Amino acid sequence: MNPIGQMVNNYLMKMALPMGAWFIVEYLLRNAASRNVMLSFITTPLMIVTPIALWYIVRQLRRTILDNQITGFQAWTFGTQLMFFSGLLEALFIYLYNEFIAPGNLMEVQQALIAQYEEAAASLRTMGITSMQQTLEETIQTLREMPASSPIETAISQLSTDIFVGMLLMAPIALIVRKKVNS
Repeated sequence: MNPIGQMVNNYLMKMALPMGAWFIVEYLLRNAASRNVMLSFITTPLMIVTPIALWYIVRQLRRTILDNQITGFQAWTFGTQLMFFSGLLEALFIYLYNEFIAPGNLMEVQQALIAQYEEAAASLRTMGITSMQQTLEETIQTLREMPASSPIETAISQLSTDIFVGMLLMAPIALIVRKKVNS
């Protein structure tokens, strides 16, 4: 591997650790927000941190290692890999957390979601909006019949989501960050 490629890989791994830590914090906040609706007012604005961090990290890669020259595809690939490795750290944490630290957590989250839907259905009932109320009651019934996800299912699902979101986020970020490569 050439020296620049080695430096890019080192930078990727160096940046995956704090990004993965951020994903873990985000997961814990989302988890807490599922039990307390008021926390969603905190977690929703924090979602903007991920695209800003991706932009900053790829821009720093361009400035410090790649001599201000990066193509859109290189930026997209780097960002997608960053999301993958960060997502691996998050998936590992999610599995360990839900398997060993808080084994009943996924069931509690599902029960909290059902309670929130029941509350919304009651509000719709008092307002007289029957069509939405029926849809919510069908959703509640489906949630009650559905078993809670296992920790490994939750971890794999989150990893897949992180990769997919990373691919989507990196498309516009790569176009912003790219610089023409001198030929």
